[in-house]
Amino acid sequence: MNAFLRRLLDKPSVIGSGRCAVCGRPSSNNHHVIQKGMGGVGRETEKRIPLIELCGNGNVSGCHGLAHSGILHLYWEEGMGGWVFWRSPEPMKDFDAWWDHSDEYLPVPGWVEQEKGTILGGRR
Repeated sequence: MNAFLRRLLDKPSVIGSGRCAVCGRPSSNNHHVIQKGMGGVGRETEKRIPLIELCGNGNVSGCHGLAHSGILHLYWEEGMGGWVFWRSPEPMKDFDAWWDHSDEYLPVPGWVEQEKGTILGGRR
């Protein structure tokens, strides 16, 4: 696992609201922010990977599908308040997305709501 991904370990998860943390639709998946299949991880490392609630069926639709297709990019940035996201116009690797477009990332709405102690309401 490279340094870019290791920086995401042990960060807080964004789960428990029943809503997609990005768009606010009903969630159907808890997405591993670091994809487990990317080089494989051991059980102890897997426990350290944060989860984020996303909408979509499997890995092919909704925000979950966008994350798996390399269009929805998630990153932890203390200076921006925690979890941030960006949607790229075409698939790209998360590192390249952050390196080239970090100034375009926005706060993850579900994270902002979780930090405020409120529940993400039906944003669409």
